[in-house]
Amino acid sequence: MTSNSEKLRSLFLTALMVFSVFAGTVALSGSAAAVSGNSSFETLSPDTVQSGATVTHDYNITFTDVTPDGGGDDITVTLPASASFDTDGTNSVNVMDGDGNEISLSSGPSFSDANGGTDNQLTFQIQPDSSAQTNETLFVSGQVTVQFPTVSSETTAPVTATLSDSNDGSSATVSSDVTIETVDVEGAPLNSGDTVYTGQDVYVTGLDSNSQYRVRELNDDNLPGTLRQRVNAGSDGVIEFELSDELSDGDFVIVNDDGDVIPINNGAAQTPESPNESNTLDADFEVITQDLTAEFDDASTGNDGSSATVDYEIDSNLRTSYAVNISAQGDLDVEDLNEIFGDANTTAEYDDEDTVTVNGQQTFELNFTDIDAGTYTFEANVTDTGASDADDIEVTDTGDASAEFSDNVYTNQVGDIVNITVEMQNTDTATLQVGEQSNSGYSVTAEVVDDDEDGVAYVEFNSFTAASNETVLTAGDDDTTVDNVNQAGNFNGSNVPVGSDVLENGDYNMFVIADEYDGNGQISGDVSRATLDLSPRTTESLDIWTAPEGELDELQGTDAAGISEYATANNLTRADTIAQGDTVVVQVSASGLEGALAGDETQLYNDTSAEGRLFNLSFERQTGSLNTDGEIVDISEIGTSNFDVVYDAEGDSHYVVIDGEAITNASEFEDYEDGDEYKANFTVFGNDDGNDIADDTQSVNSTFAVDEAELELDTNADDEIILEAAAGQEVSGTTNLAPGTEVEVVLDSDTSGDPFVKYPNAIVQQDGSYTAVADFSENQAGSEFTAEARVDNIESDSFDGRLTESTQPEVTPGNNTDTETETETETETETETETTTTESMVTTTESGGAGTAEETTTGGSGPGFTAALALIALVAAALLAVRRDN
Repeated sequence: MTSNSEKLRSLFLTALMVFSVFAGTVALSGSAAAVSGNSSFETLSPDTVQSGATVTHDYNITFTDVTPDGGGDDITVTLPASASFDTDGTNSVNVMDGDGNEISLSSGPSFSDANGGTDNQLTFQIQPDSSAQTNETLFVSGQVTVQFPTVSSETTAPVTATLSDSNDGSSATVSSDVTIETVDVEGAPLNSGDTVYTGQDVYVTGLDSNSQYRVRELNDDNLPGTLRQRVNAGSDGVIEFELSDELSDGDFVIVNDDGDVIPINNGAAQTPESPNESNTLDADFEVITQDLTAEFDDASTGNDGSSATVDYEIDSNLRTSYAVNISAQGDLDVEDLNEIFGDANTTAEYDDEDTVTVNGQQTFELNFTDIDAGTYTFEANVTDTGASDADDIEVTDTGDASAEFSDNVYTNQVGDIVNITVEMQNTDTATLQVGEQSNSGYSVTAEVVDDDEDGVAYVEFNSFTAASNETVLTAGDDDTTVDNVNQAGNFNGSNVPVGSDVLENGDYNMFVIADEYDGNGQISGDVSRATLDLSPRTTESLDIWTAPEGELDELQGTDAAGISEYATANNLTRADTIAQGDTVVVQVSASGLEGALAGDETQLYNDTSAEGRLFNLSFERQTGSLNTDGEIVDISEIGTSNFDVVYDAEGDSHYVVIDGEAITNASEFEDYEDGDEYKANFTVFGNDDGNDIADDTQSVNSTFAVDEAELELDTNADDEIILEAAAGQEVSGTTNLAPGTEVEVVLDSDTSGDPFVKYPNAIVQQDGSYTAVADFSENQAGSEFTAEARVDNIESDSFDGRLTESTQPEVTPGNNTDTETETETETETETETETTTTESMVTTTESGGAGTAEETTTGGSGPGFTAALALIALVAAALLAVRRDN
């Protein structure tokens, strides 16, 4: 768009000033005791300047009837507040008496601020000789350089000069007018040091009229380099040009015919300077290409009620203040656009182009109420650059707004969190109420917002904190907002400890309506209904599991699904005996605790257990003596650095994953001894203990022993390990470490001619056995070695071993029919045997998952082989059958 240029606003000028004075000059007699009314400001040339220009003026002033008195005299020139002297420009003065003798300066020039301006007053002092005659005439002349302001209309203002007697205070003032003319320019004023944008029109005033200037790009030495454009100043001393093509994305400077750089202040040229690096960097300006995004935060909107609004963001990473023209393809006129954006947001409109102008770098909430259904393309174009963007919005006919529950009945236990789903149509806001004072003595109401407008909002109702604090109804995901929560009813309120006043079990009415919350506490009207069924909570059982020590961090960082996966993979096993140092997992099957642990489960569990008010988990070391209590350690004394809580909401249970050594090494226990027994006890306190979540105190417990960790290797009757000089050699052993533990076997030989060290690994199985497989096909029969097994700092005894001749049949190339047949027969027999064995070891799970009761045909504790292993064996048998058929 084209805009009127700005102009200069007030005036100034002028001056007298300093100039070198020769030694031995004739002085005026005395000081100005009197100055006649015939004094005058003879000339000020030029007396007409352009808006924003910096101009050097010639001046001549006559002061008459000056009577000396032996003191000093000041000559002061004052400009209007909006003008200023260019202190680096030409500011000189000559003072002559009536006989043509030059009067010397005793000081000056000096610059000062006057009438709210800056550097708009100039002063120098003359010192007349006391022998000069009375009624003297002073002729003052010289040059001053003045920076004029930008004005919007032609302005005339005076420049004053005062001769004052510093001895007796007498003075005389003369003045001359300067006219500041406006300049007709288009675009934005250029300014040195600024960043401007590709496509903008810019101007510079105050240049030499009818002169040629050049725009050059800075080179690597920060000096005027490649010529990018020639620009001519007309008779008004103005240049105008567009920042496009060669004047895009770079640093530029304007130079005159002499090669001097032109500093620019708010569109007005300053005094040219030599093109050294410092001056060039002070005069340059940067041109960049503006970016722009203008987009809706949703692809569609309605055209009635609360569903008719959508956010529209206009943003640029490179610019913070700019105007944008908005038009919409799809028959939206100026009136429509004004209504959509709001009259207060549109700064201009163009009926013939169906376009409105808004300020960029903000987000608008557009309102499409009563706009015809259809798809509209909104185009955004920055008014003074080429930056633009477009985005589509689909306007749909909005029917009646509605909100309803996804289920008719929501069921959970007292103290747990109830997940509520609200489905909305033609709105993104609803009011939800749980409970009704008239029939349950309790209600909580809140406003629910579907932030991503997908028609679904998820809300969590914490039945444990209900009736005791405000964290009752909360958002169930990041795309839902819950505000204005308001509880009412027959309860003690937030002035009592959480858990001391909990909702009773029973049925609670639930309501939802498609409307904003009006703050009345109870909702009415066209509501949808559902029922919340809270059943009594239970404390069922406590089980002990074990896992390898190396799995502690993984288990502490997992969730309920991860716990189940560990159990399925046989890395988490039920146990009544645990090796010292292994991971201990306490599984507590108890409902109604989810609400109490909402948040940082481990820290809340620690704090609550320490308080001993709601529930507590403790470990008691058994003494083995009748009628004698053992030492007891609370889980909070073990410390959150040594345990982590994983809550399983669907299974109504939780897992406390503990570093086993933190139990046996607890300071409250005496020194650990091999085989010590511990009882894990979990208690939920009842009403007598100030806990309203249970009527009576409930406890569950389980006992387990902790043995010192052991590793053993299998040997022959002579305590030797005999292996063949062949591949696939098995070294086996047993351990009480948790199944899933990785064991490293070290086979070390220093036999002359055949030294070796091998480190085959093995995994501890459910029965405590492990088997490592080593390859000795490149080694010699007769070589001797030592063998030991180790897990971290746990080591088995060391045993001697030796290699014997291989008994494996050799395969002769081209004659392997018999071998293949024999191998097939052996493989078939092995597969059939493995299948039979596997089938007999498949476990039968009553209810599945970690923490469920299991029946197995194998001995030992913990789950046996899974059905997956049986399936693998059956597949192997099938493949063998196919091979035999072929």
